[in-house]
Amino acid sequence: MKQPQSDEEKIAEIRMCTQRMADDKARILELIPQVFPEKRGEPKVRGRLNEVVEASGWTREYVARIRDGKVKSS
Repeated sequence: MKQPQSDEEKIAEIRMCTQRMADDKARILELIPQVFPEKRGEPKVRGRLNEVVEASGWTREYVARIRDGKVKSS
C-alpha cells in the first residue's frame, strides 16, 4: 500500500498537474485551427465546428474564436 503523501508532495503534484493542463490547452489551441480545411485554402467541411466542439467540450463561440485566431495561447 502506498504511503500517504506529505502536503509538500501534494503541492508539488498540483504544480505538475497545473503545468500539464496549461501545456495541453496550448496544444489544443494550436491544433484547432489546423483541423479546419478552409484555413488551408481547401473547401470547408460541413459539421467540422460541431466535431471540434464535441471533442474539446468548449462552446461553439470559443472554438470559432480559436479557429479565427482571436484566442492565443498564454
